[in-house]
Amino acid sequence: EVGDGLISLTAIALAPIHLTSCTVSLHRRFDPGERIVLNGYQSWTDTHELSPDSVMRGIERVPRQLVRRFALDGSGDYRFVDYDEQPGHLHGFTYATIRHEDDTQLIASLDESHGFTLISMNCDEASIEMQTECPIRMIASGEEVELGRYLVAQGTEDEVFDRWFSLMGVRARPSQPLIGYTSWYRHYDDIDEDKILSDLDAAAASLSGIDARGARRVFQIDDGFAKVGDWLFVDPDDFPRGLAPIAQRAAGLGFTPGLWLAPFVCEHDSDIFRVRPEWLLRDEAGDPVTTGSHWSGGYALDTLNPEFRDYITTVIQMAVLVWGFRLLKLDFLYAACMIPHGGMNRGELMADGIRLLREAAGDDCLLLGCGVPLASVFGQFEYCRIGCDVGLDWDGPAPMRLLHRERVSTRNSMHNTLGREPLDNRAFRNDPDVFFLRDDIRLSRSQRMMLLEEDAANASILLTSDDMSTWSVLDHEAYQAAIATMLARDKRMGARRGASDGGSAR
Repeated sequence: EVGDGLISLTAIALAPIHLTSCTVSLHRRFDPGERIVLNGYQSWTDTHELSPDSVMRGIERVPRQLVRRFALDGSGDYRFVDYDEQPGHLHGFTYATIRHEDDTQLIASLDESHGFTLISMNCDEASIEMQTECPIRMIASGEEVELGRYLVAQGTEDEVFDRWFSLMGVRARPSQPLIGYTSWYRHYDDIDEDKILSDLDAAAASLSGIDARGARRVFQIDDGFAKVGDWLFVDPDDFPRGLAPIAQRAAGLGFTPGLWLAPFVCEHDSDIFRVRPEWLLRDEAGDPVTTGSHWSGGYALDTLNPEFRDYITTVIQMAVLVWGFRLLKLDFLYAACMIPHGGMNRGELMADGIRLLREAAGDDCLLLGCGVPLASVFGQFEYCRIGCDVGLDWDGPAPMRLLHRERVSTRNSMHNTLGREPLDNRAFRNDPDVFFLRDDIRLSRSQRMMLLEEDAANASILLTSDDMSTWSVLDHEAYQAAIATMLARDKRMGARRGASDGGSAR
């Protein structure tokens, strides 16, 4: 069915059938002056404006031994999407925009829960294809299956995104912008109770002079308190009293206590990897599926395994109900959909994994997704990372720039903040990653200020990993100004988007 910019594909099986592909082809000529944004596979995948003759590079130039050794193909779409690296051969997932001055065309899927949609463009041949994953199960005779629903809309950016989210029936969950602290870029995984409590006191003292009415103050403990996967075994040497006293102290100082978890992965040196081999996701050869070279090596867990589902539910409820954390940053979520299995395709697996997490955490716990195919958390999580990790320099060493599209890069992170701005407070609140004001890194003062100001102007989270006790008066003034910018934008955005959909999303 086609009409009013809407396309719907439905299959009615006259006999038992196994579908292998579902593609909608469009003909469209591209103007050299147009700018294209194709949403990348997951949070970290670069997503920014391209021209019709841009080249989208994969990892073909990286020596295969390096790809295998460091699982460089684990976090992106390289294992299941071909990159021919020809000018104008571009692709993304879920949605794409083509902009000419103030006129925007949106091409988007209306439902990714039954299968991810790959949007491919061949700008030379004036073609666009939308290919949605088919059910991997057999379709019974007489069964009717909706294969995909799509929107092609034209107008201003706000008009097309408002229409898309209205048709999807998606609204951002009630939430506030976030300010505060996260431990990662100050300590990485080298944390202990003394360091965290010192950071907490510094953040409380620093923010005592900040006017942030309308925002929620967060203090988040990041990676390093346990082996990845062994979440219930908090390191007794580094945290002899566990994590609950820190969460309680943070709450007492006016913060929402936050905790980082990577629920769908484990590291090679974890007890889970050693003791629970049946929980590991395995490929057709029976080998554990790698997700990257993080920690001692990252491996995907089988989110359909009933015992694992019980375990991760227990972990999340322990963090929320016993330890007292009210915000969970859930990272490396793409691990849930590394390979189709259990009768589910990638989109179905990811949607199922997100439902598992949401149900385990309950509606009163705030969830921040990271490393996730974005459509899977539309309207499901309050917050979501929309770019790669920032770095302690601008764009990393030259050799690192040849690696995957999900690499650490302050430059790329800022591009993503702009490229995915239309999702903010429509799908969730956008997390651009942290900003820095400290001067012991390889970002110039102007680069640090540009990062802070762009985050404030285009996103809803302003967290830092600085030792806030070292901030100067000018640093505090810069943070206060950025918070004011973010909150003023939030007020304007809430009023406009509330008027467009008949009521505030908050």
